[in-house]
Amino acid sequence: MIGTLDHLKGAEPVMGNEPLAPIDECGCGDIGYLTTRTVPIDLAHGAGKVHNVPVYHCRAASCDEYTLPPAVARRLETIAEKMEETGALDEAFSWTLEPDDVISYDPSKNAAQTSLIQGFTLRFAGREYEDAETVFVVPSVAVFFRSKLDKTEHYVLRYEPELSSTERLFSLSKFYVDEPALAEEVFEDWAQGGGQGKELGVIRMDDVEDILADEFGDTY
Repeated sequence: MIGTLDHLKGAEPVMGNEPLAPIDECGCGDIGYLTTRTVPIDLAHGAGKVHNVPVYHCRAASCDEYTLPPAVARRLETIAEKMEETGALDEAFSWTLEPDDVISYDPSKNAAQTSLIQGFTLRFAGREYEDAETVFVVPSVAVFFRSKLDKTEHYVLRYEPELSSTERLFSLSKFYVDEPALAEEVFEDWAQGGGQGKELGVIRMDDVEDILADEFGDTY
């Protein structure tokens, strides 16, 4: 299991308007890693489901417990109200459900921009490709992948806001971790803007999915 990265708790990224840390506690009491899952929700008109909900889970296949971040729990209440208004039984989690909520690069709307990037990076939580798997996500900052062919080979998809004021850009780099015990230190370095590796390219956000599929194969 990947290291706990306790030091990242002190520099929590913001999702919506509140902190959402990359690690916390699973419902079973073990270390919980931020991932996404479908959560059942009771509605006036029946049993509903909300998909891609950020939760903390210990990664044990046998564990059915999880913990909802407080901000996520409150957001689910709003989503439930919307579902009851529309009569829907299925909805995808998002921080904004209104069609008029437009994401822009206006500095006065940084919260909305941050929510968009964090929601995008969280889409990769728990994702498995033919040749690689997600091993850690720091919302709005970076997504780490490990090769299935070579366990020492890792990749990091990192958001690079300083590269452009008009486009959302991510860098994709490759690096190696020879000893599992070093993973915590390496991930911390990359998440905080450091890290040593080979940059494979800079990618527009709209192209990330296609590039990862080309690099790692199909998802399942």
